[in-house]
Amino acid sequence: MRSAKPWLLAAAFILCRLPAQGQAPAVPIKTAAIPTPYPADLQSLYHSAVLSTDVPKVAWFPESLEYEVDWGVVSVGIATLSAHDVVLFNGRLAYRIISTAHTAKLWDAFYKVRDSNEAWIDAYSLDSLGYLKNLREGRFFRDEWVLFYKDISRFLAQEKNRKGDVEYSQGEISVPIHDILSSMYYMRNQDLKVGQEYIVDVNTKQNWPLVIKVHRKERLKVPAGDFDCFKIEPLLREEGIFIQKGKKLVIWLSDDPRHIPVEMQAEVFFGHIKARLSKIE
Repeated sequence: MRSAKPWLLAAAFILCRLPAQGQAPAVPIKTAAIPTPYPADLQSLYHSAVLSTDVPKVAWFPESLEYEVDWGVVSVGIATLSAHDVVLFNGRLAYRIISTAHTAKLWDAFYKVRDSNEAWIDAYSLDSLGYLKNLREGRFFRDEWVLFYKDISRFLAQEKNRKGDVEYSQGEISVPIHDILSSMYYMRNQDLKVGQEYIVDVNTKQNWPLVIKVHRKERLKVPAGDFDCFKIEPLLREEGIFIQKGKKLVIWLSDDPRHIPVEMQAEVFFGHIKARLSKIE
């Protein structure tokens, strides 16, 4: 499960901004350096807050979603998505989104997965302020975070290896910008139409356009119940939850204001993975 991340979840509902004419707006890139010293951890950058009365309403806050993850006909684990914290992140009011995935004990001996992803979404614009990945998948290890400094159009990234050694990097971004997880929540806030194509600028330490196609409406039966859904296909270039670069991902979002990710199916290097909604809180 090299990519068995909460992404059959998060990447799954990749949401995106709907720019005019279906094209991501061109924003001039400013050249400026991110000031040092760089933050050693993210905890120092945010603390609990409350929503202001002028923040636009979103249908997906607050909520907690749980998914059964299947490999073929075999249940292999559980994944979750939660959005019930508001924080002041790097000086901006934000939603804190948490995505997790873990294999069942029976499968731990074969390929143990313990993944956690977070994203901080600007409460006003719904674009990304940064994201965090802590991935443990068999022998695969990744600890990294990325901060987006929108005022100077740059990102700062930190990677940590198993020994605890830290390496920083930075680069340019367009504004607005999304990570994979924030793009999903932005998409959930859109007025979906069959046949439409949505494009959003995404940064995963590389800048690339994420294209999401709305194919048709279908009715699905999952452990959490029956749902009328939009069938959506995000065209991924980079890795995401439960999916590797270049593989296929299909998502079903509920046909209601919340656009709940009801089911996700991904083609990965070891076969096909399916995440089905099992609990809504």
